[in-house]
Amino acid sequence: MLEEILLDEPAKAKSKIYKHILEIDPGEYPIHYFEKVTGYSHIKTANLLQGINKELKEIEPTTALLNAKDKVVVAKQMPSHQQYQQFLFANGVPYRVLLASLLYPEQDLRDFGEQTGLSQSSLMRRLKPLVEYLKTKDIRLNCLQMEITGRESFIRLMYFNFFWSVDFGTRLYEYFDEVWGRSLDSFMAPEDLVYLKYVEKREFSMYHGLSFLRTRQEYYVDEPQINRLNYPGTNYQFKEALEAEGVPETYREREANFINYMIFYWPQYFAYDDPRLTIVKRQYRTLTKSKEQAQLVASRIQEKLAITNKAQQELFLLNLQTIFARWHLLGSKVPRNLDFIMERLKGHDPEFNQFFEQVNQALAGIATDEVELVNVLTITCLNAYHSGTTAEKLKVGIVGFPNHFLLYAMINRIDSLPFVEFSLMNTASEETFDAVITCSTELLPANVKAYWVVEGVASFDAMENYLFQLYKEKSNRISTALVEVM
Repeated sequence: MLEEILLDEPAKAKSKIYKHILEIDPGEYPIHYFEKVTGYSHIKTANLLQGINKELKEIEPTTALLNAKDKVVVAKQMPSHQQYQQFLFANGVPYRVLLASLLYPEQDLRDFGEQTGLSQSSLMRRLKPLVEYLKTKDIRLNCLQMEITGRESFIRLMYFNFFWSVDFGTRLYEYFDEVWGRSLDSFMAPEDLVYLKYVEKREFSMYHGLSFLRTRQEYYVDEPQINRLNYPGTNYQFKEALEAEGVPETYREREANFINYMIFYWPQYFAYDDPRLTIVKRQYRTLTKSKEQAQLVASRIQEKLAITNKAQQELFLLNLQTIFARWHLLGSKVPRNLDFIMERLKGHDPEFNQFFEQVNQALAGIATDEVELVNVLTITCLNAYHSGTTAEKLKVGIVGFPNHFLLYAMINRIDSLPFVEFSLMNTASEETFDAVITCSTELLPANVKAYWVVEGVASFDAMENYLFQLYKEKSNRISTALVEVM
């Protein structure tokens, strides 16, 4: 879905061509070979390939897609499709307009057109998919003024989702370094880190940055129910920064509460020792409506899940209550990262549709025609189902990641895969793993046969696909062995 929102037709065509390039054997190919892929004329296909060649050089200067004979050179080592797609996202008109609306609010579409060399009609045409998506979230983009209005909490979430999906907030971090002369992480005090054992610090900082910039435009979050929830004593340093900008105390508290809400009451929980749980559990005892709904749905599908572990059952109920509490507070139109990956998630789990129908039936008397609610509940139930099953998981080792942010982000990604159990290791390890994840083949132990080299966050999707294929192969081997024994 992200491609449909952020890429124009030429960019989609280039993405399709490059994906095909990575799937064919290394060697030299004439341009007319790719005319079959695009369905375009020779000249148009050649222009697209020249554009890809130029963009690949920006990603990796040593990459040369076209040689002196105007043939396409497919090398063994090239930037991944995900890397190239992220580049296209970041340089497309919709994403750049989103950035400008937040970072440079004094600009309008005329200014943007002068910078890009594009006419207003061309810009409006490229912005249409973004405008249509935002409408589904009750958010309005005034294209001419490059101004975004609507429910402010939804707008914050929308910005976060796009920034996180495209570059993990890199451009936002660069902006604070360049324009404000301070790190985006500087809004965070040491005491804020106490609760972030299983939260990427970058998420916290990005919400700080979004709040800081939107309040400077005099847009404030106004969610009374969020303000009534329990929060720890955090965000003091951030509130001091808002005070220095002249933000009234009432608004400072609301802004801090919203950020805390996103850290404590928005996410799903996967670890029993998460330091946030003490606060969340205490609050959830008082939210009787969402608690009763969570218990009712759990009772209706419990037989299918077969959760026997008491701690796991408690965590499952808490995650269900989180979804219902959020639904009561923000409704079903709230922007979510899930919007961009829902179809892929469905495709990854063959049991999704079956669980979807069961969850939909379990909601009888609670909600009707709430597809988004059913989707989120289904994913939570699938996680609980896979965690509770006795099927053997894929055993994965992780070695050699000096970049702690990349390591943490990757662990979060792997930890969300219900068919994987992982542990950190070193190059001297003699433990046997089904697969090893590393940043360099030089760090692999001698006994490793299956491995994946991570090239940054852009390779996480491919890593997940690789692990899932290994898991299916392992499951098939186990099933075959059981049949032979019986």
